[in-house]
Amino acid sequence: MYAIWLTFSKTDSEYLKNIINTLSKKYEAPRFEPHITVYGLVDLEINFIEKIVKNIIQNSNSFLIEKSQILQSKELWKTVYIELKVNNQIEIIYNNLKKHFEKIAKYQLNPHISLIYKILPKEEKLKIINGLNIKNNFMVKDLVVQEFFPDVEKWKIVRKINLI
Repeated sequence: MYAIWLTFSKTDSEYLKNIINTLSKKYEAPRFEPHITVYGLVDLEINFIEKIVKNIIQNSNSFLIEKSQILQSKELWKTVYIELKVNNQIEIIYNNLKKHFEKIAKYQLNPHISLIYKILPKEEKLKIINGLNIKNNFMVKDLVVQEFFPDVEKWKIVRKINLI
């Protein structure tokens, strides 16, 4: 199973990784690469996915994506996260992926950047949110294919395609 992510410029990736690693250490939660899932859990051969992805983004430019707000939820994958504003670039990438993959996997775009994966009491999540001061936008530079495992620590980026 594979997920298709957007990842960030070196600077923004390091900025987000610092936040994720700090929270992971404090709450004994798994570490992971900062990302935006643009399409989730496709069960196809990796070379086939790569071919589709390369075709879809061959003329796509890097782009800025804006923060909407910082939220929390009961869902593990969205314990505490940065909700992002949908923009034209991410919508085009998602819609093109959906055309190819929706018969295999249904995925609803809800762009966000998770900051921690750990079931925590709501009060603790609100404390985390109140302690964060997150910048307003992030530069998306790559589209990657990530091999998914139930154990977050085993996640692996298996393909990386740079946006122009």
